[in-house]
Amino acid sequence: MQACFCILFFIAARLPSQEMPHESLRQACQECHQTNEWDIIHFDHSRTEFPLSGKHRGVNCIHCHQLADFSRAQSDCEYCHIDFHQGKLTYACDRCHSDRAWPVFDVYQVHASTSFQILGAHGRLDCEICHQSEIVGQFSGLKSDCYSCHAEIYEQTENPNHRDFGFGVQCENCHAMISWRPATFLDHDARFPISSGAHAGEWQTCRDCHLDPMNFQIFSCINCHAHNQAGTTAEHNEVGGFIYESNACYRCHPTGRGEGD
Repeated sequence: MQACFCILFFIAARLPSQEMPHESLRQACQECHQTNEWDIIHFDHSRTEFPLSGKHRGVNCIHCHQLADFSRAQSDCEYCHIDFHQGKLTYACDRCHSDRAWPVFDVYQVHASTSFQILGAHGRLDCEICHQSEIVGQFSGLKSDCYSCHAEIYEQTENPNHRDFGFGVQCENCHAMISWRPATFLDHDARFPISSGAHAGEWQTCRDCHLDPMNFQIFSCINCHAHNQAGTTAEHNEVGGFIYESNACYRCHPTGRGEGD
């Protein structure tokens, strides 16, 4: 009998003991733990000043709380989330972020109070495409003119070469926010209407008419229109001095219309 008692005592002494991990705790154990499954934690957070919603529902307790003292947790976003903006955008995280998803959830709303409204294709861009220094919170340092973001496109465009031909950097004069292409050279209509009149929508690129990308003073009418020299000459047999040449076409049809132009 004495030997049996010694064996039981030895076994009990070797069983692992559960150390209390909470140095300070206001709640009773059963408010979070269940006696049949001690590791399953359930606590009604809606009774606190920080009800769990969105992505917070699936977060483990120890990501926000310290086991030693659960009361040390704070409800401010920066307590749990690293502020990549270094405090330069204030701590009103909910202006751009949501507990449903951390990325910006309504870029149109965020930009509504700025000098650059989000329109057209810009709405499909990620913030860091333009805000390349956003990690240090330099949102306010950006310019709103097109060239500040599209300078590389301007400098590398060869057809036509924007700088060689003296195109300004007011991109909006030719390009739209809905789509960068096709471009519309509105000043062209003062010389020859291509955005209005008979030629509106009849061309795709500058090279449809300007065959030499190094000299936009040269243009071709006869390259586009579906007619041959013999047929065109016959139609103009009553026109004195007629020649089958693009500059001659332009002299008689300066607005691009047919008879009576």
